[in-house]
Amino acid sequence: MKVFLLVFLSFVFASSTAQAGFQAHRLQAGEHIKLDGKLDETAWLKANVHDEFFQTQPFDSVLAHLRTEVRVAYDDRYLYVGIKAYDSVPNDIRDSFARRDKISIDQDFFALYIDPSSGHKSAQVFYVNARGAVMDGIYSDTSGDDTAPDYDFNVSVSRLDDGWSAEYKIPFASIAYDKHSTTPWSLLVLRNMTREQRYRMYSGAVTRATSCNLCFSHPIEGMQDLPSGMNWNVTPQLVVRRARDEVKDKPAASNGSSDLSLDLKFRPSSAVTIDATLNPDFSQIELDSPQLSGNTRFGIFVQEKRPFFLEGADIFRTPLNAISTRSIANPDVGLRYTQRDADKDFSILTSRDAAGALVLVPHTYYTGYANSTSASIATDARANFRLGSLSLGGVLTDREYAGGLGYNRVLGPDFVWQIDKNQLMRGQFLFSSGNAQVAPNGDIAKGQNSNGHAAYFDWSRGDNEWGMSVNLRDFSKDFRADNGFFSQVGFRSVNSDLTKKFGRNGALHEVNVYLSTEYKVDSDGNVLSKIVAPGIRVAGPYDSSAYLNVSPSVRSRVNQNGELFTIGRIATGFAASPGKQVARMAFDMTIGDVIDILANRLGRGGSYSLSAKLRPLDRLEIEPSFATNWINRDLSSLGSERAYTETAFQMNSIVHLSAKDTLRLILQNARTTRDAGAYASKVAPESSRQVSSMVYTHLAGVGSAIYLGWTRNQSDAPGYSAKRRQSELFTKFSWQM
Repeated sequence: MKVFLLVFLSFVFASSTAQAGFQAHRLQAGEHIKLDGKLDETAWLKANVHDEFFQTQPFDSVLAHLRTEVRVAYDDRYLYVGIKAYDSVPNDIRDSFARRDKISIDQDFFALYIDPSSGHKSAQVFYVNARGAVMDGIYSDTSGDDTAPDYDFNVSVSRLDDGWSAEYKIPFASIAYDKHSTTPWSLLVLRNMTREQRYRMYSGAVTRATSCNLCFSHPIEGMQDLPSGMNWNVTPQLVVRRARDEVKDKPAASNGSSDLSLDLKFRPSSAVTIDATLNPDFSQIELDSPQLSGNTRFGIFVQEKRPFFLEGADIFRTPLNAISTRSIANPDVGLRYTQRDADKDFSILTSRDAAGALVLVPHTYYTGYANSTSASIATDARANFRLGSLSLGGVLTDREYAGGLGYNRVLGPDFVWQIDKNQLMRGQFLFSSGNAQVAPNGDIAKGQNSNGHAAYFDWSRGDNEWGMSVNLRDFSKDFRADNGFFSQVGFRSVNSDLTKKFGRNGALHEVNVYLSTEYKVDSDGNVLSKIVAPGIRVAGPYDSSAYLNVSPSVRSRVNQNGELFTIGRIATGFAASPGKQVARMAFDMTIGDVIDILANRLGRGGSYSLSAKLRPLDRLEIEPSFATNWINRDLSSLGSERAYTETAFQMNSIVHLSAKDTLRLILQNARTTRDAGAYASKVAPESSRQVSSMVYTHLAGVGSAIYLGWTRNQSDAPGYSAKRRQSELFTKFSWQM
């Protein structure tokens, strides 16, 4: 009788209250939600149902072919979201094991995009897949997901006879919001399902052409009297390590150490977060993937992954990389203040960076580096004001080098204007000033003051038939931002893209023909590059995509007084998600004329890369990747003698021992070979670097974990530097209180 009553009530409430938006149900006295993923409590039956979902992939602008139900509830401490996904073939649900923040598009998952400001500029995102693995972070339409931030929340899933369901329990303390705002929060829900096709289904009518997914979110009505109480946590961390350093023909050196660090997070109100760190340890951040850099003139951007720098990271994100916290290489103390109100955001970060770091010094034709022989104080601040569809912001950065070695400062405004759901305009202007210059010995030293500027503007618009964008950049040669990431200055450029969309064609879901152009000159008016590159992109079954890009006559200059080369090349690639065992595979290749930068010479060559995500067993993930570049000595044929070859390989393997225990093995190998006779200057005929890492991790919760591991680095450049091997055993304990 009880089961019949529950079913009847569920039918009545679902039929009578289903609507386009979200209506939150406040839990009454005696009502509670047991987090088991089943949505069978009376509170869920009283909650309004949102069941209008739209498909954007593989078919665009149509109602979803399967039913999805969303319910929202809350009490004095938590926001609850219940989701049920109906499935006509529930045995095919992709419920793969995954580490935190490693959910991927080959799995069945839900994602909540929660925007407390309803500004439609950014949102906190909470993922869960059908196995119960989670991923979280910050999302913005201009830069996508940043999954580095971790929030304290719980979610449970349940497999059903007709699909699967999930129950989220998110503490209000994990969401940054203005308690006094009268504007309802916004919510967008994504359901991802991968079979012979990848299906993306949203709770709003999101289209492929839009530049503003969050504009299709719906308000959450009915949430009142939300908490604004103080809360805090402190996370001590203890690292014990034993290291050994071996250099050929020298005695081996061994040493042991133990370090204690402390992270503090204090929230005096729901809108304000204060973070502090003392002697932070970042040793267990996952290894950055090896990148080909031997024939590259410019520095390569690396994403921030260190926990302390992640609070409010979206606020620091602007059209230009004015703030890049990876420039703070070795902080020993740091403090951050972040405030999020209904119509504005503000964050300021200051930290002391120990001596010994490399400072990025960009030029027109290459990226240089300088040694910071003293400690420095790095301060970054940004404010962002939301005025309807327009956001106005400002950036201020300062780097003060100890010992009177000088300073570097950057200041400037930026804006983002979401003209409509398909049209976006952005811009930023930065002014730099500083007297921290590069001395002849390569160290940072006080010198003459220099000023510079950087300007950026872009506009994009798209619909179901056409897509177009224009990008303008102007960087003076004296611009420098020691707290940001700029690999090149001293140029002006115009880039444009025009795409004709032909829609569905037989088995293909998308057929797009495009034309990309670039015109770029240095500060003296010399042409750096001229590109006209037509191409075609298609998408098909199994979330597959392919492209072909032809550049018959690219003009490029790599040295200030060098030749303006004429280059012809072809680029192509393919990616697909064949099934659960071969979850993803991708291939990219470019072939044709290549400039050998070190020799300032044109030769035949190219590059290709392959990567895959494999799950041969339910608890085993293997992610191999391989990339190579090569250049022949001349243009006579593709089979000419090689002047330069570079390869990079990584094998990342994960064994899921349990939901909280993983064993990770990473093997990396990078190798470069050159024909010394093909270069006027002295070069290393061969250099290599190998990295091995094995780490056992037990995650007890956010901020609480145990790491046990071993790493080894080996480098060798015969005739140039002695073979060196470094190894380390470590144990790390982290516990949040």
